[in-house]
Amino acid sequence: MSDAIRMLKEFVEERAAGVLTTTGIPRVDILKVTEPTELFPEIYQPLVSLILQGEKRLLIGSEVMNYTAGQTFIASVALPVIGEIVHASAKGPYLAVRLTFDRAMIADLLLDDPGPAISVDTPSFCVSHASDRLIDAWLRMLRLMEQPDEIAVMAPLLEREILFRLLRGPQGAVLRQVASIDDRFSQIRNALVRLRKDYATTFHVDDLASASNMSPSAFQRRFKTSTGLSPIQYQKQIRLYEARGMLFARPGDVAAVALAVGYESLSQFTREYARMFGSPPARDIRNLRMISTVGPPGYGGLMRE
Repeated sequence: MSDAIRMLKEFVEERAAGVLTTTGIPRVDILKVTEPTELFPEIYQPLVSLILQGEKRLLIGSEVMNYTAGQTFIASVALPVIGEIVHASAKGPYLAVRLTFDRAMIADLLLDDPGPAISVDTPSFCVSHASDRLIDAWLRMLRLMEQPDEIAVMAPLLEREILFRLLRGPQGAVLRQVASIDDRFSQIRNALVRLRKDYATTFHVDDLASASNMSPSAFQRRFKTSTGLSPIQYQKQIRLYEARGMLFARPGDVAAVALAVGYESLSQFTREYARMFGSPPARDIRNLRMISTVGPPGYGGLMRE
């Protein structure tokens, strides 16, 4: 372990108050988990996460990705994932920091440093090693927790540095997709926004492809490259996450929630919900309420861009 990541790990471990600790720095959180977890579905907003200790496994579509101390995970679009903390204990907890991306800031950086063209086969997520310069920028960012009066001025500068280091690193092509004006990426990004915003509406792939100025086969291929899922799979997972959040916030009529998120068949909704979350809706929500007061993992009212 490098000195830079050791210092950052110690800093975070001293200040992590629970599983998720807000820092007072916009869009920056720290995480601490003291035991391995079971597989848990969640939705990642466009973000970067840096592991400082422990190991996490992510399942995105058919992809399985493990990342450990000193490695970053980047997602350039909202992604349904299934996560699992593989290595964690009370003496050696899983520790991580994460930054949710500000698209406007990335776009501004790209005006000055556009970088090379992005291959159409570039996925919207990746794991890579963090450089010492990147880790050092993270440490200086988190040290603002000790100087909260400096956050308003210094945090945007340090966020730009973190983003700059990422853009110059092996994950730069993935990050550039967040704000790329290239039609090949903006069209898929727009389709994702539409599927999230109108998740209860039944779409035909041909219509989505036409709106994206692509053939259906090209659209489906590009969509799956980006998200690891087909458009139908993506929308189904968004519906189920949204339903889970609704049921957690307002327990009650499962049939009404199923209808609200776009299901015509209650039995199909219950079956697919249990397949996704491991239990039928009522039991799953009871279990969630025993372990959480804030809501299901990864639920944020589902992201709206």
